[in-house]
Amino acid sequence: MYMMILHKFSEMRVHLVPKLSKCVYKGRFEIWPSKEWELESIHSFEVLQMVREHLSAVIGCRGNANVTDTWVTTKIQRLRLCRLYAASILYGYFLKSASLRHFLERVFSISNFNIGGQGQSRLPVSEIFSVESNVIGCVGQMSQENLRFYVMGFDQEMIQMCAKPKSIEAMNLIERHSCALFGDEVTGLLETDDVITTSFASLKRFLLEAVDFGSFLWESENSVSDVYMLDEN
Repeated sequence: MYMMILHKFSEMRVHLVPKLSKCVYKGRFEIWPSKEWELESIHSFEVLQMVREHLSAVIGCRGNANVTDTWVTTKIQRLRLCRLYAASILYGYFLKSASLRHFLERVFSISNFNIGGQGQSRLPVSEIFSVESNVIGCVGQMSQENLRFYVMGFDQEMIQMCAKPKSIEAMNLIERHSCALFGDEVTGLLETDDVITTSFASLKRFLLEAVDFGSFLWESENSVSDVYMLDEN
């Protein structure tokens, strides 16, 4: 799964941030180039809006901030940065799961319509995705609920269902990746909980990577589960 995620990033020509200690110089953490456009390019418009809302909420930088504002520095504890990174991975995983669920519910709601009149049978599921079928065209004409409002209607059980990785392997991957970024090479524990100075631009870049990592994790987990039996989380 990890190799599939790395391949996804390589396709975008984006290098994952290396061990944090290698990026911090005299207490300053900066990432350049930001690759912000590439990291945002994998998301649909609706998902990207939610990603930007997430970043604004966790780092306190407005989505429409100008260049000067984004390079203003802020201070953050290493432990908090680690938690934000892991949380952003899970948020990316959640958005991928929720957006697919949203899409499928919109598509399959077509089957609630009687095709050709009251008395005729409903269209078989296999024909919904048929090239010859004109039902796909109806999707764009149907009332489409915004993804953000759709997600706001989730109860706690549904949120957990979409946000919780389905396999133990995926959970272990998140833990090991986080340890590789923040942990000591020998123990794997957090190296230090010192305060780091960084810019909002670098912080945004770092957490954008985490969101994309979560999205790619969802894809790779589903691909691998088609071939191998993964342990249920």
